[in-house]
Amino acid sequence: MRILTSRPVLTACNTLYRATGGVLGAWWFGQPILLLTTVGRRTGERRVSGLVFLRDGGRYVVVASDNGAASRPGWYFNLLASGGGAIQYRRTRQVVTAHEAEGEERERLWPPLLQVYSGYDRHQARAGRPLPVMVLTPVTS
Repeated sequence: MRILTSRPVLTACNTLYRATGGVLGAWWFGQPILLLTTVGRRTGERRVSGLVFLRDGGRYVVVASDNGAASRPGWYFNLLASGGGAIQYRRTRQVVTAHEAEGEERERLWPPLLQVYSGYDRHQARAGRPLPVMVLTPVTS
């Protein structure tokens, strides 16, 4: 399954998600979806991406799969450049810091991610590389 690809469709879905507080859009074919907002590292523009996620305690875990593309998605590089962004899940919006899970942490998170969306294995095979697993930790004030 290929999840939303065209910019106009993505923009409309993100707008609908925000307007309804996630009543429409927080689930896509049975998978939980959050909105990740990053700032473009070159353009400085805000970018919003709808992503399947896993909860790990109070953290959110997402995969930079880009449907198995050879290159990583722009939001991945934006997160690395800025160290974080903002997320919305349903009506809850939070500022987050981000780091890439590696080693034991990635190994621990990968099986539950496959339970949320089994297609990540296909994406990883298509990409020919390990897919980055990003951990988003809410910033508490």
